[in-house]
Amino acid sequence: MAAKGLTKDKILMQAVAYIEDTGQPTISLHELARRLGIKTPSLYNHIANTKELQYEIFRYAIEKFVANQQAATKGKTKDDAVKAFAEAYYSFATQNKGLYRLIMSIPSEHDERAKEMAVPLLNTVIDILSDYGLSEENIAHWQRVLRAILHGFISQEDLGYFYYYGSMDLSKSREIAIQCFLDGLHTELKKTIH
Repeated sequence: MAAKGLTKDKILMQAVAYIEDTGQPTISLHELARRLGIKTPSLYNHIANTKELQYEIFRYAIEKFVANQQAATKGKTKDDAVKAFAEAYYSFATQNKGLYRLIMSIPSEHDERAKEMAVPLLNTVIDILSDYGLSEENIAHWQRVLRAILHGFISQEDLGYFYYYGSMDLSKSREIAIQCFLDGLHTELKKTIH
């Protein structure tokens, strides 16, 4: 029987492989079963439904994303940590398009369980900004600004909107954006000192 030896982990890894191969944030149970060489009902011995599968993939994507951020920022503080975080964020999103798109699609679903699962995504950037001695309110604002800058570059590039100056180094544009963020952050810090 084709389903012999099938486990939840094998199902999850096949779903993740499909998402990474195609860059699409979802996979149907029918397609997943086809790729595993089984009939769709065999999946239900291991997963309850499509939503449960999505949660498992989402959890996997978050853990991979967070591990990537933590590895990049380990031992770094303040500006060095922000720059490392930004580069790691970009690298993850461009090398794992399907997983990144899945991560970005969850909040729009008004799914409280998924939103709770996504909290670790904020922790690394919150920890970095905490090194600056910002208030909780300012951390909330500045982490939003940083994530918006990073996601903006990724989505604009992904959609092909940086074609006009195609010969110009896009990584230099990202560096300028992060430096603008840091300059703004340092200006904010000076205001709070005075």
